[in-house]
Amino acid sequence: MSRIINNFSKSLNVSEDVIAGVVTNAVKEIEGVHGIARAPQTFKQFIFNEKSNGDISVETVDDVLSVSVGIVLENGTKAVFVSEKVQDKIKSAVQSMLGLTVAKVNVTVRSVNFAEE
Repeated sequence: MSRIINNFSKSLNVSEDVIAGVVTNAVKEIEGVHGIARAPQTFKQFIFNEKSNGDISVETVDDVLSVSVGIVLENGTKAVFVSEKVQDKIKSAVQSMLGLTVAKVNVTVRSVNFAEE
């Protein structure tokens, strides 16, 4: 009698653009944040007219993420308080929506929006 053994290995590959989208949506929900800072356009983006996700970078080491994001604050907000809220929101959003482990979230305040709307 022959025995058939089926071995299935599961893997999930998530694009950095998807992670950047989750990060962008999470940051938009935080009061006091004007938005994601713009990242300098790379030569490849210029030549191929590619869209930029802003100042977001994602590094992966052994299926654990490290996310860095540059933000623009609204005038009058407390940078440390808002940055901590951004860190918590990004970590929980990525872990709950994508099931990926986030070890570190680096937040850099790049600018303050002084425009009155």
